[in-house]
Amino acid sequence: MYKVIIILLSGILIAQDDGLKAYQSGDYENARKYYESILEEKDENAAAQFGLGTTAFQQQDLQGALDAFQRALETDNKELQSKAYYNIANTMASQQKNEEALAFYRKALELNPTDKDAKHNYEMIRYQQQQQEQNKDKNQDKDKEKSQEQEQDQNGEKKEGQEQEKQEGSDQQEQEQQKEQEQQEQSQEEKDQEQQQAKEDQEKQQDLQHARAILDALKKDEKVNQKRQMAKVPSKKLEKDW
Repeated sequence: MYKVIIILLSGILIAQDDGLKAYQSGDYENARKYYESILEEKDENAAAQFGLGTTAFQQQDLQGALDAFQRALETDNKELQSKAYYNIANTMASQQKNEEALAFYRKALELNPTDKDAKHNYEMIRYQQQQQEQNKDKNQDKDKEKSQEQEQDQNGEKKEGQEQEKQEGSDQQEQEQQKEQEQQEQSQEEKDQEQQQAKEDQEKQQDLQHARAILDALKKDEKVNQKRQMAKVPSKKLEKDW
């Protein structure tokens, strides 16, 4: 997505065609060796540093590419500086360092406002950041909604548990009241039975006493009758007649 660019500026590199040809053919190793050979002769060659940076990038040597592009900025050539900033931004973007990439794209556009590639990449990263922020907000909203739903569910379960506990307490209280009432009824029934038994026992005792009284009266009458009968029998002589 983010590709560095290599440019040839008239008068900057002398006999640079061999490095460019190697680069364009994909022979990055020989292209790098070519630019390094030039820099061995003159380290301040900004265009050679730029070429070295592009080949290092293609070899996935990102730190080497950044170092070379930074040295390529040490020139008064605004066009080369703009391209170096652009390639630094692309290198940063390839490492997901979007804030740093945006800063270098802006520097490239300050030097060359007509750079369509720099503007395109800048706008694309900004758009991606906005999408990420929106997705983050959506995820936060979803998490918030989910948290609220979980809280509502927990409150509902808690309320349901409280109602169930309340109902169980009411049922238990009702059962206890019913049990107490049954115990009271049973106690009253036992009490009534005891009173009835006592009454029956009292009546039996009274009947027994009454029967005894009648029996005693009968016995008394019988003795009186016996005395009367004895009084009516004539007395016998105690002496013999001679």
